[in-house]
Amino acid sequence: MITKHKNTDTIDWHNLTKTGILLGMGIYLAVLIFTGNLTNYINLRFAWLAYVGSAIFFLLGFVNLYGMIYPQTDELDEYLEESRSITPITWGILFIAAFPLMLALLVPSRPLGVEAVNGGISLNPVGVDTASAFTRDPLDRNILDWLRAFNRAETPAEFNGQEVSVTGFVYREPIFLDTDFMVSRFTMSCCVADAFAIGLPVTFENAQDFTDGTWVRVEGKLRANDFGENFVPVVHATIVEEIKQPQQPYLYP
Repeated sequence: MITKHKNTDTIDWHNLTKTGILLGMGIYLAVLIFTGNLTNYINLRFAWLAYVGSAIFFLLGFVNLYGMIYPQTDELDEYLEESRSITPITWGILFIAAFPLMLALLVPSRPLGVEAVNGGISLNPVGVDTASAFTRDPLDRNILDWLRAFNRAETPAEFNGQEVSVTGFVYREPIFLDTDFMVSRFTMSCCVADAFAIGLPVTFENAQDFTDGTWVRVEGKLRANDFGENFVPVVHATIVEEIKQPQQPYLYP
């Protein structure tokens, strides 16, 4: 059998592009991991998937690169040529594969904020209640902990006088009074696709000093009141101060 040697002087742009996409995806996932931006997209419980994905992309990319540098000239090469003819990877397929990478490079990595709220803020908890949420000191509870506690109560008045200290971003609806807003966070069960906005009602004399989307720390006491169209425990704030966005802005059910 006569073996046909490839012309190594000709650049295989198609294969080079495929290799670049594979290595680019591996590098992008690695950057997300090492910068901590991975948590902008997925729950920390599933971070291992990004590690595995990055490793696979690097492996496939380097295997493809090796094949370009040291092209096969035996039966294996003929088999690979036949497999390419059966399921060819066209330029269109390469573009589709490259599009998520291009989009990721063009759009800065950042967590969801007030602009991502669609349909209002929920007063209902998400996920499964945990015993630790109810044994925790009230001042250590986050927004999700409080909503879970409210959900178990027989009446909103049960929480009258309890002290609250929570952080979140400011959110308002047109029906709110000038002194009212909600201190809000996004929960994330799996990934950013299932992110869900929740919040606690707050009333504060100088509420207008804080624009929507501002991250704040709210301290005060609960008292059951009408808020919007609901009768719920409302944080009557004594302190509202602007803070930097937390390194981990999501809450995990």
